[in-house]
Amino acid sequence: MRGRPFKGYALVARSHSLRFARRESAAQTAWERRSLISSLSHFALIFAVSCLASLLSAMSGAGASMLTTPVWLAFGFPLPVAIASNQLNGAAWTLIAARNYLKGRTVDWRLIRLMVLCGLAGAYAGTLIVRGANPSGLKQVIGCIILGLAALVAFNPTLGQKESPPTLSRGVTGLLALPLGVYEAFFGSGNGLFTSLLLTKTRGLSLTTALGCYYVLAFFWNSFAVCIYTSAGLGNASLMIPSTLGSVLGAYLGSRIGRKKGHRIVRPMFIVLGGVLGLKLALGW
Repeated sequence: MRGRPFKGYALVARSHSLRFARRESAAQTAWERRSLISSLSHFALIFAVSCLASLLSAMSGAGASMLTTPVWLAFGFPLPVAIASNQLNGAAWTLIAARNYLKGRTVDWRLIRLMVLCGLAGAYAGTLIVRGANPSGLKQVIGCIILGLAALVAFNPTLGQKESPPTLSRGVTGLLALPLGVYEAFFGSGNGLFTSLLLTKTRGLSLTTALGCYYVLAFFWNSFAVCIYTSAGLGNASLMIPSTLGSVLGAYLGSRIGRKKGHRIVRPMFIVLGGVLGLKLALGW
């Protein structure tokens, strides 16, 4: 007789325990659902931002990182991690853009090889700068230079419209890739503007061909920088995977548009996005 009340209490306790477990299970399921939705939204937003950035960059050479870097920082990623992701994105999409711009065109591969090698030395120095220096003061100087380049193109409508005779030797032009490599690994945005105008003025290339050559160079420089950053533990898959996928899609579309429209679309994009980037850097936005 005395065991029955104890048995009743045990049943009641078991019932309460089951209800509590069900509530915990429902709460866990709801949390997992919210977490999944948040992760998908995060993935989609990063994908969309990187797609738009590379779409515009592939048509102008202004650099996708001028849009992506502030967004990645706003998401809470450290600057070196954001730059490492940008470099991986560039390594993934630049060859696609280069193929679309250079298909069927004559390319000086001797010059490209020399610029790749000199640029790699500069890229290594650039990765050291990123990890140990404050770039804020230098950005303002670079912004003013980019504004000058955009103005140069704006006031010279025929610049880069057609090919012209070289004004500088292949060797000297190749050596000028050293500071370009530093800048590519260090910041990157606007390097397509610098390189394209360099090749247009010194080797007489058209603006679209020069932009395609820059993307070949950027592939090697970015790939090298990615190896340095990832070996330092700066890779983050949650940022790198969606941003790389978005970049590839955007660059494919942007370079197809740039190749089809040619100087008519590349020059205005060069001026507008170069001006925006220059102002952004010069004013410290």
